[in-house]
Amino acid sequence: MNARKDTIESWVGDFCVSSAFVDHPSLVREYAPEVLMAFLEAACDARDVAPGDLEEVDCKPGLFAGVGALEIPASVRTDVPALVAAFLGNLEEVGRLAGGRTLGLYVRALREPYLERAAGKGHTIRSPAAKVGRNDPCPCGSGRKYKKCCMGQLDG
Repeated sequence: MNARKDTIESWVGDFCVSSAFVDHPSLVREYAPEVLMAFLEAACDARDVAPGDLEEVDCKPGLFAGVGALEIPASVRTDVPALVAAFLGNLEEVGRLAGGRTLGLYVRALREPYLERAAGKGHTIRSPAAKVGRNDPCPCGSGRKYKKCCMGQLDG
């Protein structure tokens, strides 16, 4: 575990002094080490893999659980997916992570769900079917009205 953390710290440190890093706003750069460490640690912990073995399935926990748990300003939060995508792309460029650019695109696609979760908005759950009314045919297929068939069985 310690070797993995050292690797993550090294990779984040290298990115934070690279030319790809200066394209981000200064406030984002201020929080970048903390954000990228949280992302990579949570992503690796998701399946207990080394940083170089990350896959798409590891990105959601990295973004939602890792970065989502951080107390960072809303203005920084909006740029987090772009920062993480740039980081993953840079890891591919320097030969540390195969498919880093593709993973970066996936992280960018998670921007809206990430921002909703970070803002504390819950997921709306919708019923896939319309409600059955008292006088509608019973869904069990008996041909009787719902109120005279299964309605009492489900309520009680």
